[in-house]
Amino acid sequence: MAYELIAFDMDGTLLDSRKEVLPSSVDAIARAAAAGKTVAISSGRCPKMISMYRQKLPGVRYAICCSGAIVYDLEQGRILTERAIPTDVVARSIRTADEEGTYILEVTAGEGIYMEKREIDMAPECGVAVYQQLYMDTSELVEDAHAVALDPAARVPKLNFHFADPAARDRTHARLADADVTIADCEISSLEFTCAGVDKGTGIAELAGILGIDVSQTIAVGDAMNDLAMLRAAGLGAAMGNAIPEAVAAADVQVADNDHGGCAEAIDRFLLGE
Repeated sequence: MAYELIAFDMDGTLLDSRKEVLPSSVDAIARAAAAGKTVAISSGRCPKMISMYRQKLPGVRYAICCSGAIVYDLEQGRILTERAIPTDVVARSIRTADEEGTYILEVTAGEGIYMEKREIDMAPECGVAVYQQLYMDTSELVEDAHAVALDPAARVPKLNFHFADPAARDRTHARLADADVTIADCEISSLEFTCAGVDKGTGIAELAGILGIDVSQTIAVGDAMNDLAMLRAAGLGAAMGNAIPEAVAAADVQVADNDHGGCAEAIDRFLLGE
């Protein structure tokens, strides 16, 4: 099979344990671009958070953002497709989380995220300390993120709840199992919500369609729960060496971890066939 598109998850995959892009990944992406292949990002992050890496990844034009809810053109700085969560589902999700425990609310709208400063200060308590500075650098700080999410005029492609207690996360997930929404566990005690039927798997298929590529000609590389759908949907799923067991089981192959050239290995072995 000749593969034409490879999509990399960011955290735990394209980004190493220091949240940096390895030089080997940059070099491999350049080789892929020179060969006429498409390298994309597929992340739970919003477009603004992915655009931060634009200068470090000159060979990457497209990004599947918000776990499939947005397909974004980094070069032109515009949203190509977007799927929003219904407002009644947003309201039910927030109401349920409120009843189950303390959490940080991360609301995606447009190209960025809306958060409250007092909640960002809770990042260590809620298991997302590694993202605390990123939240401060990229989010639109508001007095009430709940009000932003619950605004009837708002289009919300993704919600993240970062709970202080993993058990509260699990109870919230269980109570919303019948909701018309896609829910994925992430981080230590977080939940990620996207529109029903939307995940990274639909995202890679949508980008492939935009580019005129059959999904069988795609490679997906990831490490976590919200990567499972794209690992299964792609023509070839590659789990990182640091991937969780569920990702390894969903993938077809495994490469080195995110600190030891796994992304370059995926490009050279499978996209370029070197």
